[in-house]
Amino acid sequence: MEAYRIATLIIIAASLLTAVLVYPAGPEQIPIHWNLGGEPDAWSDTAYGLAIIPALLIAIALIFGAMLKYIGSGDTKTRRATGWFIVMVLSLLFGIQIFWSLTVLGYPVDPALFFPILFALFYLGLSFLLPRITKRNKMMGIRTPWTMRSEEVWVRTHQRSPNVLRIAAGLTLFGVFSPDHLFLFIIIPAILALIWLVIISYLEYKNLREMP
Repeated sequence: MEAYRIATLIIIAASLLTAVLVYPAGPEQIPIHWNLGGEPDAWSDTAYGLAIIPALLIAIALIFGAMLKYIGSGDTKTRRATGWFIVMVLSLLFGIQIFWSLTVLGYPVDPALFFPILFALFYLGLSFLLPRITKRNKMMGIRTPWTMRSEEVWVRTHQRSPNVLRIAAGLTLFGVFSPDHLFLFIIIPAILALIWLVIISYLEYKNLREMP
């Protein structure tokens, strides 16, 4: 079994174990949603609330796993990178579950510190994965009209993605200093990175066409 599949199973098992361990110590009602400032604004009974993220992890693993098997994702290197992307998504959700569980147990972590670091690590992880997606495919990668028209543009765009995503990770960390705008510091850097990568793919396509 490949390493990313083992990592997927470990994360799911850890999530289920976390929910089981937290449940006996949990109150009757637990928060299930936080506002833009990181304050809880929606509540649920403990059993339902604790089951949400483990259920999401299992559903995502099954759906993406099926897509990876039946749709495909290019060559072996690209397939493995896609598998590790699935692991990253599951890890992100598991990180949110840890934050949630600590809150339920009465050991709240400052969301203005936790979430910028969590999402910055996610963007940083993407910066290492995207260059490894070397083949155009139907499932994963920077899929723009220009990368899908040219294998060379696909490769060049993905090779230039790390610096863009690392800048996004750095900008996200500034959310630590602005708790009232936490959500914006998580989302806006990702949107800007996405827009810039689309522009890069267009410029690479244009430059390639202008070459003699």
